[in-house]
Amino acid sequence: LESAPPLPAGWCGKQHACHVLAQRARHPLLVFMDADVRLAPEALTRMTEFMGQSKAALASGVPRQELGTFSERLLIPLIHFILLGFLPMHAMRRTRWPSMSAGCGQLFIARRDAYEQCGGHAMLRDSLHDGLKLPRVFRRAGFATDLFDATDLATCRMYHTNGDTWHGLGKNATEGLAAPGTILPMTAMLLGGQVLPLVLLALAPLLSSMALTFAIIATTCAFVPRLVAVRLFRQPLGGALVHPLGVVALLAIQWHALAKKFAGRPMEWKGRAYAAVPLPAKPAVARTALLVLGLATLAFPVHADAATKTTATPTNLVCPSFELRDQFEALHKFSFPRTNLLVLTIADKQGHEEVDGWMQPLKEHFAGRVGIAGIADVRGVPGLWHGSIREKFQKLRTHSVMMDWEGRVIKLLPVEKHHANVFVLNREGVVLFHAAGDANKRSLMTLLTSVEHALATEHRVIQP
Repeated sequence: LESAPPLPAGWCGKQHACHVLAQRARHPLLVFMDADVRLAPEALTRMTEFMGQSKAALASGVPRQELGTFSERLLIPLIHFILLGFLPMHAMRRTRWPSMSAGCGQLFIARRDAYEQCGGHAMLRDSLHDGLKLPRVFRRAGFATDLFDATDLATCRMYHTNGDTWHGLGKNATEGLAAPGTILPMTAMLLGGQVLPLVLLALAPLLSSMALTFAIIATTCAFVPRLVAVRLFRQPLGGALVHPLGVVALLAIQWHALAKKFAGRPMEWKGRAYAAVPLPAKPAVARTALLVLGLATLAFPVHADAATKTTATPTNLVCPSFELRDQFEALHKFSFPRTNLLVLTIADKQGHEEVDGWMQPLKEHFAGRVGIAGIADVRGVPGLWHGSIREKFQKLRTHSVMMDWEGRVIKLLPVEKHHANVFVLNREGVVLFHAAGDANKRSLMTLLTSVEHALATEHRVIQP
């Protein structure tokens, strides 16, 4: 038992407590658990054995949830449903991709050496969503994370009233399911897969025999996982039988949380108010237009035309740190996290003529505000020709162009051959935007608004 030091500015209380305690602990394994979690007598031993078997640096389990009120029985079991229904478990265990990050903030076990190397809770100091973000921190550093069933290892009573359930599930929603780039596809999948089939069954007299058959199959597929979870995770049968109602209520919480965020209203929990990320109050007219367009672009990915493919939603793809030499043999190092956004252009011989169409507007609008770098895709060029290729670039380009002879960076990003590729990376290296092809008015507007929105978001995030 340790006394907590004063909470520094910019820290969430839980993350700071975990960070401080990890510094004071002296054992090779660290267990982080919420104060309302109760462990079984053999829990620590079995968790330690699991860490040895899985070879993971971080593992998380979902305790058996003790449920009382109607809203708890309706909504809390959806933790298992969302986690197990939408996470490809085998891919999560085979890869280190940050997009495969998953966990339950109620119970974590971590290797101390890996925790210290990746930065641990200090890397998510202002977050309320350690269940998702702590595994992401480990994976970005190259460590494996895993999940285990903690049904018979731990119990937890998360909330005690209907109001607590609503506010508790909404407090960190915008860092997970209610994130602007996630909520639309998840709403479509959850409503289309879990609610619509039951609605169609209610309209059975109006359906053809084939449509009715599909509605019955879809409804069965929606309910079977919940009924299986009743037995496996000791969940209440009543909550499973009204599963579509739970999905609708969960989505209502997510949209309410997102609306609060964009209204600038703080999230309140345990007597503390956590400032939401608001939209700028009185920006200039041009900046307002850019931000509005940027938000629309982030919510609805657009394809400018057949020649330009654009992905403007956050992809959760993370570019690791890298270093390359340019045509003048100067070494350039790019490490994450960094102090500003980074815009990368990547092109091979066929796509190099498209680069200037992207670079010139970027330099005009954001010179000095973001990092801008170019990479030449020169994979497969025999070593004998490296010198002559560098000479050609020295004549063509007076600014530095990094030469990726071995495909170090190109293999890490979804680069399209024979086109100029533009990537916008945030300070943590997460890909926020990707476009491939020739720049045109529409695709350039999408790029510029994405960068402007990212700059505004990054600026707000780093404020005290």
